[in-house]
Amino acid sequence: MIQSKITVGEVARPHGVGGTLKINPLTDDVRRFEKLKSVFVDGKEYAVSRVSVSQNGVFLTLEGVNDRNAAESFRGKDVQVSRENADVGKGRVLIVDVLGCEVFFEDGEKVGEVTDILQHGAADVYVLEKGKKQILFPALKRVFVSEDYENKKIVVARGAFDEVAVYED
Repeated sequence: MIQSKITVGEVARPHGVGGTLKINPLTDDVRRFEKLKSVFVDGKEYAVSRVSVSQNGVFLTLEGVNDRNAAESFRGKDVQVSRENADVGKGRVLIVDVLGCEVFFEDGEKVGEVTDILQHGAADVYVLEKGKKQILFPALKRVFVSEDYENKKIVVARGAFDEVAVYED
């Protein structure tokens, strides 16, 4: 099932005395924060009154959060946006949509379930669990036959998968 809200960051701490929040971003492009008009924290929607993105981090000022004490109550909480504001981009997919997908070969044999995604290089690496074993494979176009994220199903080509997969015990 596709989630209606997407977590884009976590509140690290208050910044200054005016209620500004320092955010630990959970996105590959922090400039996305500059386009935000509103965010959700603990299910409540807040209008974004100011965004600052620099090499020192991402800083949000939310309407109604006017001092350090108010900002302190946000520490450690997730910052979410509605899916419509997630700005994924064509040909891209959200990690949250991939997690939990069942992966199958073309003949219907189940390979495993996506439990994690590692981002350490040219391609994301999907971590599958099958029983007590893990299988890792890079998310290369040539490996995928079809993806249906709404129904949590991915089909991979056995030959291409076998060339790149790493099996762990």
